[in-house]
Amino acid sequence: MATSEAGLRELMAGQLAVWYAQQLAPDNLGFNIAEYLEIGGGAKPDLLVEAARRRLREAESLRLRIRVIDGTPWQYVHDERDYPIHVVDLSEEPDPRAAAEEWMHADLRRRVDLDGGPLSSQAVIKVGEDLHFWYTRVHHLVMDGLGGVVLATRGAEIYTALLEGHDLNDGTLEPVSVLLDADRAYRSSSEPEQDRQYWNDTLAGLADEVLAGATRAGRRAQHAPIRTADGIDMQEAAALKAAARRLRTSLSGLLITAAAIYEHRVTGARDVVIGLPVRGRAGHREAGIPGMTSNILPVRVTFDPWTTVADAVRQTSRAVREGLRHERYRHEEILRDLKMVDRVLCGLHINVMAFDYDLHFGDLPVAAHNLSTGPVDGIRIDVYGRSGLQINVDANPGLYDATSAADVLRRFLNVVHWLTTSPPTEPVGRAELLGEVERRRVVSEWNDTAAVVPVGTLPELFEAQVGRAPDAVAIVADGVEVSYAELDARANRLARHLVGQGVGPESVVGVCLDRGVDLIVALLGVVKAGAAYLPVDPDLPVERVEFVLEDAAAAVVVTGRAQSGLLAGGLQQIVLD
Repeated sequence: MATSEAGLRELMAGQLAVWYAQQLAPDNLGFNIAEYLEIGGGAKPDLLVEAARRRLREAESLRLRIRVIDGTPWQYVHDERDYPIHVVDLSEEPDPRAAAEEWMHADLRRRVDLDGGPLSSQAVIKVGEDLHFWYTRVHHLVMDGLGGVVLATRGAEIYTALLEGHDLNDGTLEPVSVLLDADRAYRSSSEPEQDRQYWNDTLAGLADEVLAGATRAGRRAQHAPIRTADGIDMQEAAALKAAARRLRTSLSGLLITAAAIYEHRVTGARDVVIGLPVRGRAGHREAGIPGMTSNILPVRVTFDPWTTVADAVRQTSRAVREGLRHERYRHEEILRDLKMVDRVLCGLHINVMAFDYDLHFGDLPVAAHNLSTGPVDGIRIDVYGRSGLQINVDANPGLYDATSAADVLRRFLNVVHWLTTSPPTEPVGRAELLGEVERRRVVSEWNDTAAVVPVGTLPELFEAQVGRAPDAVAIVADGVEVSYAELDARANRLARHLVGQGVGPESVVGVCLDRGVDLIVALLGVVKAGAAYLPVDPDLPVERVEFVLEDAAAAVVVTGRAQSGLLAGGLQQIVLD
């Protein structure tokens, strides 16, 4: 691909999706993705810097820039000389690691120029005599998660070759034009139409609760996500892998199933659609080139509380397996086909990278640390295979705060723990969302509402209030104020009249009145007479009102003048003036 603006190329479909998303949320710095390699054991900083330079030269995506012409974005590969490798020495700081993390997070928050500016940055940070960080930040417009893995792997290869004097030409990265040509070839073939038909069929007839959930989740992220993290130790990770083998699935398959069960339990929906980030590229050659082709696969399953663990795993595995055959059809186009362009179909994404980076900087120990994987419209769960399993939850700050994001992570882990020990026949409705502490808080502490209440009947308690404050206002309705004493007197008159009509305990008195003072007088008067009141909406059809009163064997009906003429003569009525 040409290294000047003379070699302008169109953006791939995935890049265009990121471009437009960034235009809709210009203040969202979450489109910057970043990772650093922690290299211990006394790495040679000059070789790290040289490795970063050579990787920059090979990886054209690190040097891609955008030029906007008449509102349309184009891309080209810029000259490598305009990309310095930052060398930062923080080893003398009181807390070098914290200082390095602060430096990287500050760089991650940099706003990039999407019209001619650099979209990547690299730094070699000295944290101690035997500890260095190799930091890389790239805009999501030109790089995805797979590209990050390729960059890290190639960086380690270059450093090792420099250290050991090997040929640097082995494993040289291919140009990004290979990805562009593959994207164009796919779009000009018959495959997109076949893929479109598959997704239309697969997602047809989505349940109302899914569509309603999509509307609620459709608040597009405007800012970088909130992150919370935890891990699963090696012993439990081994138990999880054993459970996956028992259920005849992979570790990834079991974790994706856990996410689907979590979504089912949280929402109560039978129809569940979660998002699975995928490469969006075909072939081994394309997989080895850093770039932006990633896509979101909608994984649709149908669970009810009696669906067994084994069936949940089978459904999820089948949905993933079949969907991967159509992974290059863009998620944005799926939404357009479903007429959901303004909504988020998959409020929960899960990305499982349950493998250790096979990185060798000579014989030095290396650990990879992800700082950001891109914007999030709902919740994204990232699982990494590092000393057990490292689990990050990124949450849209427009929908979640730090506490609720931590709740998501904890409850997801509870489902994972439950899956580890559950037999294949266990219903998913028994999946535990709440841990022991949270369950005790919700079931016991929040329900500990016992309180001392006054002894006495309602009429006795009301009359005590009349005695305490007879002139206080008891009712305000339709511009009229009624004191406790007046309300008591009117209710007593009605109660005496009802008793005179034979009303008492075990009697039912219908009350057919509009809201207002008379309604309160009637209800209180019936209770004072020792009877039960049956409120009836006067706006109901007359036949319905009469049926309700007759079915309840009402002894008498208290009405107002507006309702008295509507009821049949067979019902004894008391009309309040």
